Amino acid sequence: MLLLLSLLAIGVVAGHKILVRKEKEKSPIVIDEDGNARLSPERQAKLEKELEEIDSAVQYVLYATVDGYYPCYTCPDGSPTIFLYENEVWRYGVTRKGEKGRYPGGDYGAENVRFIEQFEGTYSECLKMEKIKIYNYPLLPEARRRKLQLFRFPATKMIVKS
Repeated sequence: MLLLLSLLAIGVVAGHKILVRKEKEKSPIVIDEDGNARLSPERQAKLEKELEEIDSAVQYVLYATVDGYYPCYTCPDGSPTIFLYENEVWRYGVTRKGEKGRYPGGDYGAENVRFIEQFEGTYSECLKMEKIKIYNYPLLPEARRRKLQLFRFPATKMIVKS
């Protein structure tokens, strides 16, 4: 019983801290002159922006811009780098925020890569296109001619299960 009371007291104190923190935040609700509750202008604008981002995404590729060594996260031999020729794929991706939002300051995760939009559509459509390109990567001529066979592009850190 004492343990239960102690846990209840901790829960009340913890709950109070949460309530105090939330009271300091600006309410997402405003009451208009007719007494109707609606979203605050800030929250409404954020909602509209996020909905627009879902409807307007791009699937992109990061290509090598010069012949050279690039980071490789999928190399089966454990090598940290792989040699890519100019215009070979280093990474496929999707963004709802455009190139500057996804890669602020042009930091693509590797030097000498170029961002190219390949497909525009809804976020769902772009994710599907990205998956198609990821799974088909081993069929690209550049992937087939290598002695070291990669099943995924060099910059992926995700695991594609078969």
